[in-house]
Amino acid sequence: MNEKKINQFISHQLVNAREELGYTQKKVQEDKVMTQSNLSKIENGAKKISASKLYILANYYNKPLEYFFDK
Repeated sequence: MNEKKINQFISHQLVNAREELGYTQKKVQEDKVMTQSNLSKIENGAKKISASKLYILANYYNKPLEYFFDK
């Protein structure tokens, strides 16, 4: 799996994790986790997510880091 496909998978999993909780991008911003603009860019693949931001979102969404990587 190449880097582009890995980033696409992570982006897809971020959307899934957020939607499973019924959260909007605006709620993530209101909870002061990340701005809606940055989250949108990451979820749409326009921006790569850093390891630290992925860790923060994984905790916020109550998901293990492994959830964001292809099995």
